[in-house]
Amino acid sequence: MVKDIEKLLVILRRLRVISGRTRFQKIVFLLENRDGVSLGYHFIPYYYGPYSSELQLEIDMLEASGLIQVVPENGNLYVHGLTDNGDQVAADVERRMEPSERETLFGAISQYRRKSTGSLIREAKQLANMPP
Repeated sequence: MVKDIEKLLVILRRLRVISGRTRFQKIVFLLENRDGVSLGYHFIPYYYGPYSSELQLEIDMLEASGLIQVVPENGNLYVHGLTDNGDQVAADVERRMEPSERETLFGAISQYRRKSTGSLIREAKQLANMPP
């Protein structure tokens, strides 16, 4: 069985890069709460929409373990990407996933490539019944 933290690596592998902590949070929230991808994070209302401290902790753990790199850019934007080792681990995770789970995740992720972070925030707030 694939662990939730491992699925974060797959998400990053499929998107190649996620620019911004807010964007990462909203993608995971929407995958879980709209697209039915089981990720196991608890989200609370926050200024830019739903936020999970557990998710941020696991992102920090993946960075500390050398599987992802988080690079500050333009002051307050953090760009997330896989390291070479992280890419190898993500490829292994993809192979271990159940085919139906992999298909659901891959299909859902593809819709987030072209959406702006603002659009993701609006969608997440609406889904969470938060004011715009």
